[in-house]
Parts: sequence; C-alpha cells; structure tokens
Amino acid sequence: MGIRETIKQLELPVIGNLGDEEFGILNIKLLHPELPYKTPVWFSTNCFSLTIALDASGCYTTKTSTFDVEAGTIFFSRPDTCRQLEWNSLNEIYHLTFNERFLTKYAGVELFKTFPFLLLETVVPRHANEILVEDLRRIYHLIEKEYQGDSPLKKNIIANLLTRLLLKIKSDFWQGYEVTEDRNPGNDVVRQFITNLEQHYQQLQEGSTSVQLRVNDYAKMQGIHENYLYNVVKEKTGKIISHWIAEKTILAAKNLLEDRSLSIKEVSYRLGFPYFSYFTIYFKKHTGLTPKEFRLNNSRR
Repeated sequence: MGIRETIKQLELPVIGNLGDEEFGILNIKLLHPELPYKTPVWFSTNCFSLTIALDASGCYTTKTSTFDVEAGTIFFSRPDTCRQLEWNSLNEIYHLTFNERFLTKYAGVELFKTFPFLLLETVVPRHANEILVEDLRRIYHLIEKEYQGDSPLKKNIIANLLTRLLLKIKSDFWQGYEVTEDRNPGNDVVRQFITNLEQHYQQLQEGSTSVQLRVNDYAKMQGIHENYLYNVVKEKTGKIISHWIAEKTILAAKNLLEDRSLSIKEVSYRLGFPYFSYFTIYFKKHTGLTPKEFRLNNSRR
C-alpha cells in the first residue's frame, strides 16, 4: 500500500507532507504528539522508505529482527516488508518514501545497480557520526524546501537531491557492499537474479527482444532449479518472483507509454504480450488505469 493507505490502516491523523506514490515526506513527529507510541498492527507499503532518526529513540521490528533506534540511527524499509515501529522520543526525525520509478525517471538512476544494499528484505540500521548527521540534515532540508516549492523541474531536483543523500549514506556505510557484505550463496543468487531481471527489461524497452522471461528462464541463467530460485528470492527479499516481474513490467510499461512515438499496441508487443487486450487487462489490474488513461495523464510534453 502507499503512504496514504498506511496512515489510514494505522488510524493516524493526516498531518505533514505526504506526496504521491513516487515520492513523499512524512512528518513523524507531528503524527505522534503523544508518546510512547507503537503501531497497533503490522504494516507494509509499496515503496522504499528511509528514516533518519537524528534525535529520536524507539524500536524498529521486522518479522525476523528487532533493532533499537537511538540518536543518529538510519534505517531503510523495502516495499512489502512487514514491520512495526515503536517511538519513545521524537525530537528530530526525517522520513522519506520513494519508488524505483521516481529515481529512474527523474534522476536516471538504476536503483539496485547503484544501491545494491536495498536488494535484501532487511537492511540493518546504521549509526551516523556527527559529520554525516550534519550532511544528511542539510540535504534533507534542501529536499524539503524544493518539495514545498512549485518549480516545473521540482521532481527532477528532488530526485537528484535524494540520490545525493543515498550516495552519501552508501559512501559512509555500504561502499563496496557487493564484495564485502552478505557473501553467501543465497544472497548471490538474489543479486544475480535482480541483475538478470534489470538487463532483460532494459532489452525489452530497447526493442532488442520481445520475449518475456519466466521463472524457469531466470533459473536456467544461473544453472539452478526454479524452485530453489523461487524460495531464495522469497526468503531474502520478502517478495515472490512473479511480484518482481510484475513490478518491472509495469515500470517498463509506464516508461514506454510516456514515449508518444510508440503506439500502445507497439508498447504491448515490445513487452512480450501476445495480445493487446492482455496488456490492457494486466496494466489496469496493477495500476487501476488503462494504458490509454495512463498515457493521457502522464505523456511527455
């Protein structure tokens, strides 16, 4: 679910800057004027979230782990990760939400290639030193200022500032992650699956292939059984492979639909749908809009 749906589910007052499904800011301090506070239910969202607890304390709990949150703690949540939050103090805390499409569309960033630590279901919280805290505070306030403005390039500026913020965190905590962290067969399988997925959808968008790969195809690319691939991806990321494929299909479809030089039928065939009607049904199921309606709302000028 999106950030608005999460607030509704948790029966929270609508306070603070929310945004849309691509990017949003949530003022957690204003949301919880009475402390301590604990979310009444497990919840998840369909976006990534970054929480920077510069002066706050509490607990962040996933289905497998509980982490203490103290001043200077930084933690991420992946889409569809069930979690609970508990807050004891909230003096200074920042919370941003974003999806893959936002950074790809407005900053040209390949999310998982640039930030591979976001691949796994739970990214262990890290503790920032005073220098990093000041850097993150400064970048966040630039994002917030731009978010409240009305520049026609607002999303581009925010996406690039968000990328800068994520790169700063990566530089301090996860530089060299691909080589030094989580080196076990399961995580390597997930990383390779995501790499293959990204490459395949890039080829689909470029028109160099029009054949949709299935779970068995991705398993063969690594020389493993499809059941093993299915189970490892689900365990490590919290999402089944068909969910990953659906997300990438919709992301690619949205990108192609914004190119008015392509007809909707051409977009359908380029993505490997044998019939145009299948594409229309599939797209509406996952977005609530037909491809035509999406194009009318989001076409490039």
